[in-house]
Amino acid sequence: MSLFGEHLRNIVDSHNINIYALAKSAGIERTVIHKIMSVGRIPSDQTVQKLADALPLSPDERRTFLENFNISKIGKYRHNQRLQVKNIIESIAHIENGVSIATGFDINGTIGKSPLNGATNTTATGSFAVNNLVKAVLEDTIACEAEPAVDCVIPGNYQYFYNELLAIYLRFPQMQIKHILAFTKRTDMLKTETENENLKILSQTLPFAFAPGTGYSLSYYYKHSTEPEVTSLMPYFILTSANKLLLIGKDFDNAVLICDESIVKMYRGMFSTMLDDTYPLIKRLNSTMEFFASLLNSVSEIDITKNTLHCIEGQPCFLPLASNEFFDKHIKKDIPNRDMTLELITACYGMDLYGASAQNQNINVCTIDGLNDIIETGYVSLAFREIILPMSRDTIKEMLTILQNKITENKIKLLFNNPSKMILPTKTRIQINRTSGIALYILDTIGSDYRFLTLSEDSVNEAFADFVESIEDSGLVDNKMISLATLERTINEI
Repeated sequence: MSLFGEHLRNIVDSHNINIYALAKSAGIERTVIHKIMSVGRIPSDQTVQKLADALPLSPDERRTFLENFNISKIGKYRHNQRLQVKNIIESIAHIENGVSIATGFDINGTIGKSPLNGATNTTATGSFAVNNLVKAVLEDTIACEAEPAVDCVIPGNYQYFYNELLAIYLRFPQMQIKHILAFTKRTDMLKTETENENLKILSQTLPFAFAPGTGYSLSYYYKHSTEPEVTSLMPYFILTSANKLLLIGKDFDNAVLICDESIVKMYRGMFSTMLDDTYPLIKRLNSTMEFFASLLNSVSEIDITKNTLHCIEGQPCFLPLASNEFFDKHIKKDIPNRDMTLELITACYGMDLYGASAQNQNINVCTIDGLNDIIETGYVSLAFREIILPMSRDTIKEMLTILQNKITENKIKLLFNNPSKMILPTKTRIQINRTSGIALYILDTIGSDYRFLTLSEDSVNEAFADFVESIEDSGLVDNKMISLATLERTINEI
């Protein structure tokens, strides 16, 4: 019996529901219900909705009922992946608003006196004691140092550490953090069939990358199930600028605080050696030119003939529909290296990336607020105000009409999200290509603070692509018909 079939039987038994009466109320055949409960038959979406309407379910029970159906239909691993991707997107959105979704802290706050003043070597046993020691070490770093810094090798499943470190980083964005962690090869991960460990790592670390601070540096390497940990007895550690070393056991239930200068120095050397064998995951760019060069590099890897370019961002994405003349008209005349800038922008956006066949529909998930922002400001999300002029309302109407035609021709799906079901980041663009990887960009359109992440990791690419490609049926967004009506209404109002 499937999970859904077992769940349906439990509901029927607990409420003493007559199968014949249920079938009649739902407008389906009685044999369909019997097959669901006896042999684990997976019904259609329409049948499940009819059953959900006919059964005496509270709102919470209805959500569980539909969730168990979804798990039975697509598998628990894939279902969990979709939830993980949703959580990653929402964690970025919360950080943009200055709040840690994990901790609930905002960016205002203070750290008191150092809890480790005069501390000597100390041990901690049990998760509670270890967590307290981790918190004390992090707070000690802020309290004691004019230029606080932390070097750490901590895995993605130590939730408490990430909560505490993020809470401090949000309040003290000048803190410097160098972080090494291990991704899992997709082939090794599938053996567990529980959840995507690489997505878990991203959900823990991306909030740091997109927080207001500039001091977070993340490097990664691939671990294999056959390889030993870097160190054996206590594989994880935290090094602080307060010259303290915290060693943490594999299960996070024992730890040793070391204040011996020679041992701290030895681990600093080990950390430096490890860095040499890793790859940077998140990069910072200091100029618009660097940003467009990096974007061009990611776009150049896309095979347009097999393209499925999906975007999740606050605004509808129609900049790729613009022409070379459009860019020439809207780039400021007096900026340095204008010809080179125009060439880069045209190379990045001056191609119809939405020209793929209907079999490879591109999907753009955005917000109504983002659509209104384009109309009010004249700028799209990747239009840098230092070099680009705002669009007139007539131009905006023209571009939105082009986009509307692409949607009607089934060359792109534009879907507006439901803010009560999912929160989208407003300053971040998540670009997803099933074949060439994902790219995440966050930018300050007024200044020159550009951060980006590009990752060609199969397990991550597939999870993000699957999330977007299934999103119309998830209830998180308006369907194509409603989204198209929203766009048409907006065009008529301009």
